[in-house]
Amino acid sequence: MASESPKEICEVNGKKLRLIYNPYAGRRRLVNELDTAIRIFQEGGYEVSVHRTKSPMDIEYVASQSMDVECLVVAGGDGSIHQAVNGLMKIPPQQRPIVGILPVGTANDLACGLRLPKRISNACEVIVQGSTLDIDLGQANDRYFINVFSAGLLTDVSPKVDVRIKNRLGQLAYYLKGIETLPTYRPFMVEYELDGESSSVEAMLLLAVNGISVGGFKQLVPKASLIDGKLDVIIVRDSGWPDTMRMLLHLVGGGKVGSDQIIQFQTSSLKVITERSVFSDLDGEWGPDSPWEIKMGPKLTVLC
Repeated sequence: MASESPKEICEVNGKKLRLIYNPYAGRRRLVNELDTAIRIFQEGGYEVSVHRTKSPMDIEYVASQSMDVECLVVAGGDGSIHQAVNGLMKIPPQQRPIVGILPVGTANDLACGLRLPKRISNACEVIVQGSTLDIDLGQANDRYFINVFSAGLLTDVSPKVDVRIKNRLGQLAYYLKGIETLPTYRPFMVEYELDGESSSVEAMLLLAVNGISVGGFKQLVPKASLIDGKLDVIIVRDSGWPDTMRMLLHLVGGGKVGSDQIIQFQTSSLKVITERSVFSDLDGEWGPDSPWEIKMGPKLTVLC
């Protein structure tokens, strides 16, 4: 866990653990190590139940029914965690289980922010040790997000990438799909209210970032924190697709954000109106269409 994020050690009251896993995430890594994960949890004193997910909505439903366990472990990528969190938010806070993460997805941005180990056995040991942290959640209208709200260019890339291609190419699949759509993308007018003042800009991309990593990019918001109660907002102005292409390639190559094309600020609440209906993406999953009220949501207790 990052040095800025103090850990609070707590003993889990009770020993029931539910493991939800996405069988197709990350080249089916957990499928090959499922027995190892169950063994480590049982040796840690947990009574383990396992649910193999059938769909994203199945994850959300099972999570919403998990008030009978003290620990809910999600094995998958950021999209799977996103669905589980939206299910958990339907449970009253006093009945809500703490969340463990086995990072077996493509980008694993939340796991990166929490500095969780990549090896499944080591991540299981972290869960058994029981060290917890209360992290921020973002909220866009009536949906919650962990890492990022995005609208505009690249927004529909993650849901459209075939899972087989995603497993084969990893994050590269996102970049290739995004570059493919760039020349035909039409910018949109954004009106936003911040601290009582209204502004407007023709934008290619709008991001509200909660975590420190977005699609594997850590340089986008290097000062972002999961516990600061703030969203880092990035708006990419329209300057034609050739300039936008150069900026994206710069970022893919590891460059830092720093351009007159970029508007960047921190806030805990933002209202956004667009001149046409624009859809959004939350943690790589479909989000609500505009207009949006984007703000900090409740805290989520995770094992780290």
